[in-house]
Amino acid sequence: MGLDEKGITLAEVTNRYPRSFQTLGYDVLMDVDDYNKPKVISTFEMCVNAILTLLKMKPGQYPSIPELGIDVEKYLHEYADDPDIPNEIKTKLYDQCNRLMTIDITIDVFVEHDNDGTNALIVEVEGSDTLTYGEESSTVIIGITYDKLNRLYTRKVYTK
Repeated sequence: MGLDEKGITLAEVTNRYPRSFQTLGYDVLMDVDDYNKPKVISTFEMCVNAILTLLKMKPGQYPSIPELGIDVEKYLHEYADDPDIPNEIKTKLYDQCNRLMTIDITIDVFVEHDNDGTNALIVEVEGSDTLTYGEESSTVIIGITYDKLNRLYTRKVYTK
């Protein structure tokens, strides 16, 4: 049986992510899980992916919604000097993804200074225990900085 013949049933999804906990539903990725079935992610992980997309997206990228996107890369040269930038990014995230407040997700944005002089913008996303049921963690830390070749670098780590 080929990969395209293997499906996933709603009962399998509901077993991992009970419907009562997934206020926005589920999302299916163009990827497969460990059992070669379509990979399904929870509301919490959907929101984390939406936050990452908004952070990297430039305003005007979608002509029908020209204000959508934060373009975090433009802030990376300034955020260490301007203490208002983390709050500005946080406000834009809540404005552009207003469902986050209704489903019990909190976001904190701050700058972390390393000993070697590198600065990283940190976005901490936390969900309630109910919302993150079936996930490995209820908190995700997203680090954003430049790598040694001056390219945008992001890393997502689940904690707690």
